[in-house]
Amino acid sequence: MQNRFTSFIKLTLTGGALLPLLLFVATATAEIQLIYPEPSSFVVSSRHLILKLGKGEISAVVVTVNGISSDPLPVGTPEYKRAFRDFLILQPMWDKGVNQLVVDLFSGDKKLETLKTEIYYSPLTGGDVPREFKRTSLHRPDAEAHCTPCHNMKPTQKQVLDVPDKDNACYGCHKRMGNQKFVHGPVSTYSCVLCHPLQSSPKYATAKKEPKLCFDCHKEKQAEFKSFKFLHGPIAADMCEVCHDPHSSENPDQLHQSVNRLCLSCHESVGKGVHAIALGDGSGHPISEKTDPSEKGKGRELSCISCHDPHGGKFRYYFITGNENKMELCQFCHKK
Repeated sequence: MQNRFTSFIKLTLTGGALLPLLLFVATATAEIQLIYPEPSSFVVSSRHLILKLGKGEISAVVVTVNGISSDPLPVGTPEYKRAFRDFLILQPMWDKGVNQLVVDLFSGDKKLETLKTEIYYSPLTGGDVPREFKRTSLHRPDAEAHCTPCHNMKPTQKQVLDVPDKDNACYGCHKRMGNQKFVHGPVSTYSCVLCHPLQSSPKYATAKKEPKLCFDCHKEKQAEFKSFKFLHGPIAADMCEVCHDPHSSENPDQLHQSVNRLCLSCHESVGKGVHAIALGDGSGHPISEKTDPSEKGKGRELSCISCHDPHGGKFRYYFITGNENKMELCQFCHKK
C-alpha cells in the first residue's frame, strides 16, 4: 500500500492522469471535504477517491486503511499545487466489507488533525450492504461543482459519443476503464452513452440493469440462454458482471480473473480434490498447465471451459458436447 501511494504521487507530478480511490472526512479546522465517496457510504469498485484539502499550510497527508498507512503524501509542494491545487485523488486496495479510514494532516512535523470514517466495499453488486451505509455517486451536483473549473461536466451527446479520446468528455477522468488488454466494444469507440445515457437518474446510471442492457447487443446470448434447461448460477441470477467487467480487463472476454481462478473462486473443492476421474497415479483429470487438445480450444491452456460451458446447458454439468454422456465428452479430446 505504501508503494501504491508513492507511485501515484510520482505519476501525478509527472503529468499522469488523476486516478481512483481512498477516503477522508470534512473537518471544521482544516475545512477538508470528502467529495467521493461520501462518508459512511458504500462502493462497488475501487476507482476514485477525491478529497478537497483545506486552505491551511498542509504539507503532507498520511492515509491509513485498516491499519496500513501510506508514506507521507507531499501535497504542499509548489509543483503539486500547480498540478492539482488543493485536491487529492488516490487509489487504495479495499477489503471486502467495512473499511476503517484514517487521514492525518501535517504541517511540517506538526499533526494538524486526524480524520476518520468508514466505507463499505461490496465488490460488483452492492447486495450485502448494511443499512447504515448509504449509496453514493460522484456525479452529484454538489460534487460536480468542484470539477467544473477544469472539466466539462455538462457534455453534449456529440461530446461523449464516438469522439476521439482527447476530445471525449468522459475520457479525461475515466480513461483507465479502457486502458487494459481486452476492451469492451463501446468503451473502445468512446461510446459511453450507449450504456450510460446523459438523461438518467442518478446521473449517468445505466438505462437498464444487466442482463437486459447486455442483451441489447448480445442478442445471440439471450437466445442461447433461453434454449438452456440448466443455467449457471450467475446467469440464472442475472449477474453478468460477477464474471465480466463491462469496461475492460487483462483477461479474454473481459473476465475479472483468468478462467480457472474465476471458476475456482466459487468452486473451491474442484481445485482441491480428485476431479472427474481418478488416474493411475491417484490424481484427477488436469484442469490447467496443459494445452487444450480440442479443436475448439485452438491451442489455449486447458481450463474449466475446455469441458464446461460457463453459462449453462441443456443437461447437468453444462458439458460443451451438449449432452450428458461423459464418455462422449472424453472423446471430444481423446478420439479413438
